[in-house]
Amino acid sequence: MLPLGPEDAQEVHALESVVFAEDPWTFPMVAEELSSPRRHWVGVREEGVLVAWAGIALGVDADVMSVGVAPAHRGRGIGRALVEDLLRAAREAGAERVFLEVRRSNEGAQHLYRAVGFKEIGRVARYFRNPVEDAVTMCARLA
Repeated sequence: MLPLGPEDAQEVHALESVVFAEDPWTFPMVAEELSSPRRHWVGVREEGVLVAWAGIALGVDADVMSVGVAPAHRGRGIGRALVEDLLRAAREAGAERVFLEVRRSNEGAQHLYRAVGFKEIGRVARYFRNPVEDAVTMCARLA
């Protein structure tokens, strides 16, 4: 696992466009996130190629910004390792809770988040676009 920064924006955006093909972040959004203070971004490379990334906004209440694993690399524990790293970074930064939103239909991600300590705390109607879908809001307490 390696830290990601602004110099990785093009590669993160390219992978984001594959993983979230229906509604990817724009390149300026990715570049801004990777440049923002109080953020922690990490990635996994295999043979020099970025295959996964994750990021979190740090604070007393931290917020998982994005987690993505290339389809060919799923099911090998990469996503779990990334999320555990985000939780570690949040804990070290003094966060008491970590929040995230996930598509209601993304049961695999919800299972992963529950496995590392997140609990569902609510739903947000029509949170996602392309396609429009409700979000499941989850929280992990660190303190």
